[in-house]
Amino acid sequence: MVQSKEIPVVQAQQDGARVRRSTDDVQLEPVPRLEWSLATEAHPPALEAATPASLRRSWIHTAPEHQVLELFRKLLGAKRRLPAPWWLRALDRGEIESRNAAFEIEDEAHAVLGARPGWVFVPWAGIGEAGYWEFAPSDRATMRMPTTVVLTDEHRGWLNVVPAHGETEPVPVPVKQSAGLVSMLEQIESW
Repeated sequence: MVQSKEIPVVQAQQDGARVRRSTDDVQLEPVPRLEWSLATEAHPPALEAATPASLRRSWIHTAPEHQVLELFRKLLGAKRRLPAPWWLRALDRGEIESRNAAFEIEDEAHAVLGARPGWVFVPWAGIGEAGYWEFAPSDRATMRMPTTVVLTDEHRGWLNVVPAHGETEPVPVPVKQSAGLVSMLEQIESW
């Protein structure tokens, strides 16, 4: 959480008076993972998260974009594999124009899937993530996991579809944003 260092006895001038610090004084220094955890924590927490937009309550979603990117880079986010939304990793690599462009992609995917029967938004993804969507009718007895649509920074289509599966997890199918999703929905819903 927070590292401490004992400070040796120090004589210092403060407002013209001598101040003596003992070795009992503690100096606190932030720990990068704690700093990042606070940056990704939702304030206030979303009580009802029915859309990706309802999850955008943390500092990384609301602070000036350049500050968010600066902190991510300062903490070596990509190298340390800090938990981060898909768009922040893509923004760090220069593969997406802005955080707002990413929010539009999330909102468009939600609009497409939210308008279809059987699709459910699942808000409890990773820290700072936008959630994912499951196709409820594909959640049948022989399947361990239903068909799922997730946001990703693995390719510039930004969406992956994971077909319903049992024990063996299939390879995710890359989809090019909401236009690709619309064109494949009939096939996706048959898995």
